[in-house]
Amino acid sequence: MILTSLIIICLLSLASDIYLWYRVVRHYTSSWRYLHWLPLCIMALLIVMILTGTMFPWMFSLGIYLFLLACLPSWFHALLALIHMPRAGLALRLVLIGVSLYGITYGWKHLVVVEKEVACQTLPPSFQGFRIAHISDLHLGTYTSHPEIVERIVEMVSEASPDLIVFTGDIVSTSPQELRPFTETLSRLQAPYGIVSILGNHDYCTYGPRKSAFEHKDQLEEVITMQRQMGWNLLMNEHIVLRNGNDSIAIIGVENDGHPPFPARANLGKATEGISAGCYKIMLTHDPSHWRRAILSHTDIPLTLSGHTHAMHLRIGGWSPSTLLFSEWGGLYKENNQYLHVNTGTGSNIPFRLGAWPEISIITLSNVDAK
Repeated sequence: MILTSLIIICLLSLASDIYLWYRVVRHYTSSWRYLHWLPLCIMALLIVMILTGTMFPWMFSLGIYLFLLACLPSWFHALLALIHMPRAGLALRLVLIGVSLYGITYGWKHLVVVEKEVACQTLPPSFQGFRIAHISDLHLGTYTSHPEIVERIVEMVSEASPDLIVFTGDIVSTSPQELRPFTETLSRLQAPYGIVSILGNHDYCTYGPRKSAFEHKDQLEEVITMQRQMGWNLLMNEHIVLRNGNDSIAIIGVENDGHPPFPARANLGKATEGISAGCYKIMLTHDPSHWRRAILSHTDIPLTLSGHTHAMHLRIGGWSPSTLLFSEWGGLYKENNQYLHVNTGTGSNIPFRLGAWPEISIITLSNVDAK
């Protein structure tokens, strides 16, 4: 998938760069004009390295940076030059580079708190005003050289004083090694009703360098063990019941359930087995597409919490490129008195965000009949 994307980007860039060279760049007298071909050469080198089986973690980020800082601006420059607006194309190119640099240097560190309210008549009275801190997609390997950001996430969650903290998957990107430096920091997360987590597609450790089935299994077990050692209640197709006086709510957690190539390991029947009829339920499932496929209109679960999309790290107003892949990609959705909340990522698997800032979601439960 990454290789295919790189090849398509490289071919489009080749076309735009050849056009810009003959239309604009070759007329410059400075020898610096030959740097025009440098991004394309680096992209081609990345493709060769992947084809020869040479993969390093930094290659994905480099490919993204090349796309944002060189390829995409070049495409727009060429497009405007094609309609005889080369100066406007150059101006737009510089703007796109500047905006991308902002997202690369600052945007992925710009943590925000987003407050939402979910109203449901079936919420038990004693859980009126119950506050849930929803975090997701930490991808901790991104913060190896910036541990202060993880510290800030913990501080901001604590400052929100939630009753319950939930994490909806992807604590790592490729390996449990990413989690090891942060176990002490994340173990400081505290809430009266604890921390409940689930697995995301990356937590199965199938990404990155090729590994054997045994390595996948061992690394997954390490991710599971470390979360539980941190005091997190990791749910794998199971549920827990939270009680307040005579009232109770069930927190259900399933394993990842997505379309190929993402793993589909959720067992909703097993996860909900034994929950009393009429109990207020909250579902944790990493991929938001699971809501429409198996939860909405198929169950009586009032609230589902998900992550996974990251809003593709880009949001302009109410639009994100995630709309091309997901019906529900960020924020709160309601249909037939059932809610879905999609956290667009508290972390970043690539150090770039623009508009889709890393978020901590605070969800307040209410009963619409409560005064």
